[in-house]
Amino acid sequence: MECLSFCVADCIDLARLDHHYKSVLIGYTSARSRDVLKISPSNTVDVLVFVFKNGTVVTWGLKRHQVQAYIDSILLFANKPANFRAHDEFTYRIGDVTAIEPHDYFDVDCLSIEEGSAHNDELKLSLSYGFSQSVKLQYFETIIETLIEKNMPHIQNLSKKGKKSISSSKIKAVIGEIILAKSEMNLISNFFYHPKYFWQHPTLEKDYIMLEHYLHIQRRVKAINHRLDTLNEIFDMFHHYLDNHHAHVLELIIIALIAIEIIFGVLNLHF
Repeated sequence: MECLSFCVADCIDLARLDHHYKSVLIGYTSARSRDVLKISPSNTVDVLVFVFKNGTVVTWGLKRHQVQAYIDSILLFANKPANFRAHDEFTYRIGDVTAIEPHDYFDVDCLSIEEGSAHNDELKLSLSYGFSQSVKLQYFETIIETLIEKNMPHIQNLSKKGKKSISSSKIKAVIGEIILAKSEMNLISNFFYHPKYFWQHPTLEKDYIMLEHYLHIQRRVKAINHRLDTLNEIFDMFHHYLDNHHAHVLELIIIALIAIEIIFGVLNLHF
């Protein structure tokens, strides 16, 4: 069976989405908590869809071609739909213990769910928090990679030719993009804190921690922040370079004006 995760938007209005599934769509049940909405078809036991407030969706028991119908309805209540759709996929099966490991032959991660917990929605939700954070991180990683690739020619041009190829306003815009990405990662997404869900379900936190370690969530957060800090330092240097260049130009203009004034003064005395 498959467990799929997607980042589809900046955030999702769960209250309106819940109302939509309860009052408009037929054949589904939904239950909302503080930051997640659980959706399941009324006639299917093994299918679960968890929609998170942070703009991510985690599905259990659905094939990829079946997910699009859910995403289409979710995007009706999304704020800032994603320009691209980050996604990840896992397989899961019944095993002796709840654990995750790479497949022996294929490039896919295999999740084992302890026998007796296969239909435990709370366990699947605790694991879904990890999948949700991982795919949201994947979304940020792609954004940062694109930002670096887009601005690398300016850095290389300064290195090779010793002169800038970017305006002051563009530099400020890039610094703004960096600050926005950093604030969304560290102030809004809360990757450094375990979800409040585990305050009420402490026995399930060990499964979330296991998944968090396997998916290297904290390490990836630190790596992204390091790349953002480095990029910010580079463009801060660009900004200081431009400021110094403008100050140097102003000094030359002032010296030229003083020289002209002296020349005219000398000419007046001479004549």
